[in-house]
Amino acid sequence: MAMNTPQTSPEPQSAIPPETSLWTIDDVARYARCSVRHVTTLREQKGLPFRKLGHLVRFSPESVKRWFED
Repeated sequence: MAMNTPQTSPEPQSAIPPETSLWTIDDVARYARCSVRHVTTLREQKGLPFRKLGHLVRFSPESVKRWFED
């Protein structure tokens, strides 16, 4: 006899990611309301600040917000 385990629905993603950790490129795109491709262009051609952690690209929420305000 199999036990039925309740299934929980995943937490809905907020429009703006939390500031408690470094952001991914998806988080920055969600914050800026643009595509991931556009964030990549901003990083490569316009100087959007980022950090490399091994092969991963991460963004400081404070730096991103400051960059967009300027």
